[in-house]
Amino acid sequence: MAEYIIGVDVGGTKSHLAIFTKEGKFVGLGEWRGLNHEGMPGSYGELQERFGDFLKDVLPRYGLTMEEVSYSVLGMAGADTIEQHEQISRVLTNLGFARHTLVNDAFLGVPAGSQTGVGICAINGTGCTSAGIDAQGSRRQLGGVGYVSNDMGGGSTMARFLVSAAYSDLFRKAPATSMTPKLLEYLGITNKHDFVERVYELNAARTFDRTACVKIVFEAADSGDQVARKFLREVAHNYAGGISTLVDEMDFPKDEALHIVLAGSVFVRGNNPHLIGPLKEYLEGFNPGQNFEYVLLDVPPVAGASVWALNILNGNTLHYEGVCQALRTIEEPS
Repeated sequence: MAEYIIGVDVGGTKSHLAIFTKEGKFVGLGEWRGLNHEGMPGSYGELQERFGDFLKDVLPRYGLTMEEVSYSVLGMAGADTIEQHEQISRVLTNLGFARHTLVNDAFLGVPAGSQTGVGICAINGTGCTSAGIDAQGSRRQLGGVGYVSNDMGGGSTMARFLVSAAYSDLFRKAPATSMTPKLLEYLGITNKHDFVERVYELNAARTFDRTACVKIVFEAADSGDQVARKFLREVAHNYAGGISTLVDEMDFPKDEALHIVLAGSVFVRGNNPHLIGPLKEYLEGFNPGQNFEYVLLDVPPVAGASVWALNILNGNTLHYEGVCQALRTIEEPS
């Protein structure tokens, strides 16, 4: 019987499942909607049902069963605490993942962006999290736990900032910002007194476009808007502080380049100098003498899960280039 590995990336808005033979030959890929249990009314029970549907959609397409899967690595949004790991692990066992490694999805950026599998990944997409894997294989995550960590990155945070900045401009005599007329245009209104009603309307319909909001913020910063630039510097400081804590507390040699992998749609597709520039400035200021090598992730994070699983099964890192080449053309999930 042939043996296979499965790499899984479960995000807040999109999920990927990649299948390779144990020798590293690409078999196929499945794409699904977001499977973060935190956004499901039925929580872990609903996760099991929906993930099961995903498996039923993908595996028969390639003539596979879970009994043929030798190892799986799954990076899952919503796997932040010990209790969440335990609950999700039970779900995975019930679904037939007999041998697997479960991590938060933020960790996948490290083996996807660094051939050594050592480094720190900062995700700025639907949400924001930073995660590190050091030379000893130790893992540590910062952020991604809602109000507890007061994360400033992610499309949701940027959308909230945009709305509140425009509201304060319109109704609180706060500093004027060029983002206000752009947001009003996006909302399709001309009367500022329709502002709250329209925002509530779009939120209720779940049609408030976070990507459009990020674009407005970035364009304003590019045009010199000081409100937007100040906010992006705060976001950069927030990320740099978290990354620096990982540098302090983990085993990253000072005499080697430390890979900082920037992942997620806001970092990767936006790649805005008013965010990336201050991030590097703060990070290098916090860590004098540390040599950083920045990597803008150009493969989907599921590549990291696939490389990780192959390395565990085979005990080497020879599959990195092949996996990345096979998956590079896939649009990166947000």
